[in-house]
Amino acid sequence: MGLGGIVLTRHQIVLVALFFGFLSAAGGQRPPGTQEGVSPDPGPNRIEVRFAIGEKARTCDRFHLIARSEGQTLIDGDFHEGFQIPSQAKALPHKDSVDIDVQCGDSHWHFQNVGERAFLKGWWWIGTDYPPYQERLRDPQFQKDAWVKYLIIAPTDDSGFIVYRACPLELQGQKPGPCYIE
Repeated sequence: MGLGGIVLTRHQIVLVALFFGFLSAAGGQRPPGTQEGVSPDPGPNRIEVRFAIGEKARTCDRFHLIARSEGQTLIDGDFHEGFQIPSQAKALPHKDSVDIDVQCGDSHWHFQNVGERAFLKGWWWIGTDYPPYQERLRDPQFQKDAWVKYLIIAPTDDSGFIVYRACPLELQGQKPGPCYIE
């Protein structure tokens, strides 16, 4: 499919559609006092983080975040609503080499091969959805999945992207397996 001379693959089209769908569906996670579709500026050199399980926002008094790239720890700590962008993130290579591990209470998300643009000032929306999925996840590629964990990267001054990890129904009880965080 073409877009102004740019050729997009099916995978890229799905990611773009999911990104815009998630942004419009993130209302349950939206910080108090904001208008629909508008997130406040998180402040200079900062990323704000919000969580959801299913369609409901999840309050997280403190979350733990570890981010690594090619063996180097970029950030490792406990945070309330967001964090300062680590200085090492500005020198990351332009490739999908970041490993992000987040824990909020008993919920755990792990995303591999995330692009360096994850560390642009803005918002992270992290969640897990289950069938019947939110309208934005009702895509044929997720029809046979037990759950989908997602990380929406939404920079305030740039375009964003989504990283997701799905658990195939037939493998959900298999340990070790793709449905378990190791």
